[in-house]
Amino acid sequence: MKKSSLFFVLLCLFQISKLGFCLAGSVHTANNNENKRHRFISVTDFGAVCDGKTDDTQAFLKAWEAVCNGVSDKSFLVPLGKTCMLKPLKFAGPCKSSSITFVIRGNLVAPGYTWDVGNFPEWISFDSINGLVVKGGGVKGGGTLDSRGSVWWGSGHAQDKDRPTAMHFNNCNGLRMYNLQHLNSPRNHIGLTGSKNISISGLNLTAPGDSPNTDGIDISKCIGVDIRDSVISTGDDCIAINSGSSYINITGLFCGPGHGISVGSLGRNGEFATVEEVRVKNCTLSNTMNGVRIKTYQNGLGYARKISFEDIRMVDSRNPIIIEQNYLNRGKIEEVSFENSSYQNRGGKNCFYKTESGNGRGVKVSDVRYSRIYGSSASDEAVTFNCNADMGCEDIVMDHVNIVSAKAGQGVSASCTNVRGSYFYSPINCIKKH
Repeated sequence: MKKSSLFFVLLCLFQISKLGFCLAGSVHTANNNENKRHRFISVTDFGAVCDGKTDDTQAFLKAWEAVCNGVSDKSFLVPLGKTCMLKPLKFAGPCKSSSITFVIRGNLVAPGYTWDVGNFPEWISFDSINGLVVKGGGVKGGGTLDSRGSVWWGSGHAQDKDRPTAMHFNNCNGLRMYNLQHLNSPRNHIGLTGSKNISISGLNLTAPGDSPNTDGIDISKCIGVDIRDSVISTGDDCIAINSGSSYINITGLFCGPGHGISVGSLGRNGEFATVEEVRVKNCTLSNTMNGVRIKTYQNGLGYARKISFEDIRMVDSRNPIIIEQNYLNRGKIEEVSFENSSYQNRGGKNCFYKTESGNGRGVKVSDVRYSRIYGSSASDEAVTFNCNADMGCEDIVMDHVNIVSAKAGQGVSASCTNVRGSYFYSPINCIKKH
């Protein structure tokens, strides 16, 4: 081989080796960057045993302090295969990082006993944390919270105030939560208050159908909440939208058993209450005590308006469509067909309490649209609009509402009191067109 050829071969080999070194260095750098982007702070690094029995509360708080006070984005991790027992605790902000991810790949369980709700009204709470992401294990499994609510459901804790919320988020703007399973809350499973721009998906919330007031998600004083593609099967409202809330979208929800999807109750104790810009779409309500419901107190003030229910399927739901402006007021008691939970130990039926009209008070209900509501009703009355004489209900539209009886050979009816609006292609209606 000539010297020139040998030199050329050696030069090529050098360049190839150099290229390989550069590529290897690039891959190494990329892996390091990837690790930096996904660094976790695990609760087990701070002493959490996570055997389902040992109290891991302090380890969680120490791990949270490290994440919250860190200058770079880090993720809080509950490792896969671990079951961590937690006493009531609060994850508080504000944090130095603009975004914090709370990853639950393992399981969280509450203590198997009750505690003083006056001091600890929630089991797990997050407060003043912007950009918080709470996510479960997804395809890798895990991501389960068991609140052990059965120890709270007896007669000793019959009142709501005697039982804690399982998970609560306050002042958490930009919250994202997805791929979580949550079992057996003592009271409502998830509470959202005073927050903006919330996105929730892939939740599975479960409690017995007769567990008391175990709402799925309660929303209060929130603006911009998007809930989609979730399953809620509990003992009360699947979702309750309370005062101060607006721009709420609920899509792709399976609800049942439970009490359906509710706006309210609004105006309790004479308060001024508001809810507006609510859209519920593409949902199924199966074997629920109520379907889609708006409920207000007669002595309250304020409004519920710009609300739509679209493409809703009812499966053996009692009371599929309800507006009730006389909800639980003081005065004459009138029975209705909503049965109480066996845990509440009150017996008989629920009651609406009505006061005499003429006091000029009420929460005004207007601009409500029911479009393409179909399926079966377990009760004889499929539509109930019970509006008070002072305010009434205005601009109520029924468009392609077609609900049949779940009982073979029977029909269903509708009842309207003090309602103004219109209907289109709806065999079941009682609205007088104006």
